[in-house]
Amino acid sequence: MPEAADIAIVSFDNFITGADAEKRAVAKQLYEAFSTVGWVYLKDFGIPQEKLDEMFALLSYTGDGDEANGGIDHKECYEHRRFKNLSCPTEDELAGFRKTMDSFYTQCYTLGMNVLRCVAIAMELGDDFFDQITKQTDPQLRLIHYPTIERKILEQEGHARIIPHTDFGLCTLLFQDSVGGLEVDPFHTGDFKAALPARGTVLINIADLLQRLTNDRCRSTMHHVVSPKVTRDILPSRYSIPFFVHPDPDAMIDPMVKEGEAKKYEVVNAGEWRTYNTARNYAASLGAAW
Repeated sequence: MPEAADIAIVSFDNFITGADAEKRAVAKQLYEAFSTVGWVYLKDFGIPQEKLDEMFALLSYTGDGDEANGGIDHKECYEHRRFKNLSCPTEDELAGFRKTMDSFYTQCYTLGMNVLRCVAIAMELGDDFFDQITKQTDPQLRLIHYPTIERKILEQEGHARIIPHTDFGLCTLLFQDSVGGLEVDPFHTGDFKAALPARGTVLINIADLLQRLTNDRCRSTMHHVVSPKVTRDILPSRYSIPFFVHPDPDAMIDPMVKEGEAKKYEVVNAGEWRTYNTARNYAASLGAAW
């Protein structure tokens, strides 16, 4: 069993309710975590546990194995978006589902924007820096179900609940159940460590575009979901709820550098970056739909 990853636990209460100095202290804690391991457990983040329990109870998806990204991921998911949700069940089909999803989405959106605000504060960019590139942001809220599966299938070469990858937007909020299996590789050495479930927290990680934008000051790191550490041959179902925060489609991601510092990345268009990575994950071109 891999050892647990050294991921800081930070209370967000002082950012939500505190004075300016308290907000900046929290922002500094988050930035320190994002610039080292790229992950943080956030507690007291403004979404009550009862709401999270309600969301997990709703988890009812792309089909198993559809999202490949170079291997076979054994999972299925439903995705909810900010502007259009054509696949969302109607009130007649599933009473209360859309209302619950919209409410939770709004809470996650507020939290995600506050996390970006912390990065801007810590980097002395101005509190509203990220507002300029998130006016039309369309984050993905996913309800993910990892079905019960034989261990021998999941542990074949190229198979996992999610194969090793980095996220490709700005940052991700992750709510996970108690089953486990998420592992992180903060330094891209192949040494994956367990990111254990911690009730009452949301796990937040940096994604590729924020690493590019900050010229590697914030770290987007590898992670995967493998067999949970149980002795059974039939592995239990697992559920998780990620919220992927992206920039506006027309935003140009140009690395920020200090005088005399070299840019480590070329400028990229956020919309084209998202289209490319999504198409690569599904091994198909999605064109203008993204």
